[in-house]
Amino acid sequence: MSEFSKQLWRNIMNIRTDSDEEFVRHILKARSEFLSLRLKQDAAIKQIYVDAAANVAQDIARLAPGASDLTRNRLIALEKSLTREAESIQQALERRLRNDLQEAVGLGARPLQMHMTSAVQAAGLPLDVTRVQRGFGNVNTAAVEAIWARTRNGMKLSDRIWETSDNARDNIRAIILDGVARGRDSAQVARDLEQYVRHGAATMAGDYPGMMERIGTRVPKDLCYEAWRLARSEMSMAFMEGVYAAGRVNPAYKGVRWLLSGSHPVPDICDDLASADLYGLGPGCYPAGDEPPYPHPNCLCTVAPLVEDTKEFVERLKNWRDDPSSEPQLEKWANEFYRAR
Repeated sequence: MSEFSKQLWRNIMNIRTDSDEEFVRHILKARSEFLSLRLKQDAAIKQIYVDAAANVAQDIARLAPGASDLTRNRLIALEKSLTREAESIQQALERRLRNDLQEAVGLGARPLQMHMTSAVQAAGLPLDVTRVQRGFGNVNTAAVEAIWARTRNGMKLSDRIWETSDNARDNIRAIILDGVARGRDSAQVARDLEQYVRHGAATMAGDYPGMMERIGTRVPKDLCYEAWRLARSEMSMAFMEGVYAAGRVNPAYKGVRWLLSGSHPVPDICDDLASADLYGLGPGCYPAGDEPPYPHPNCLCTVAPLVEDTKEFVERLKNWRDDPSSEPQLEKWANEFYRAR
């Protein structure tokens, strides 16, 4: 069994230890759908860059049809194309992330939402289930808005998306200028650019010896890497935010368990998060209000929500139904998240 499979199995067993089977299924299904969303996102981001490179390559051909080189005037004209495509990359990345972040938050929240809905129905409460679900939707929306408003190193997410697209423009320019310096004609430069975007710098370095020595660290191994890294970090963070936000609307929520990714390459802070028992809840467990923040960029680890035993929670709901004063926590929930809607 691979280390990935072993870690996955350990995670599943940890979740089963903490939860009933129905809740476990909700957690595993939500995580599976999140990983599928991430894979689709990677492919979509790759296509954004491939399309941009193809447009620049077409502009190269139009600027210098049949020419043996790219003159200074043509290179100046090409800057307009590079700027246009940087803007196109920025807009496409932002559109993709806006949709995907909303979905990621929803997937993180969904197990706790379904758990609450199921418990309300099992207890026979005279509550409007749609209104209960609306409470989750409201905190999910607030979580997404907070993600876009949050700053890192003084930059909002939209600013970091723009910086990423601006860097892509510089990297594309470096590839073009390297081709010009080697005396390659316009058609060859266009092919160089498309090959780099589709297959990465390693392929080009093999085809054109000395290229990487000339360009050095000016271009990444893959033009998409920076966008992938940004998107993966924000998506993982959004999934966690969905769990934490939904926990504020589910009175059975107790906290989270930190789960290491099966793709976890080397020991780091995530191992500490998974092994520490700071609250007497067991290794890797954190109570509501003290959930761990997203630890580092490109982290693929995650959290699983911890909830009160479902049967006990249903009994508490019944007690509250019959005598609201007997369950002050549930009465507070009703006032803040149900009656206030």
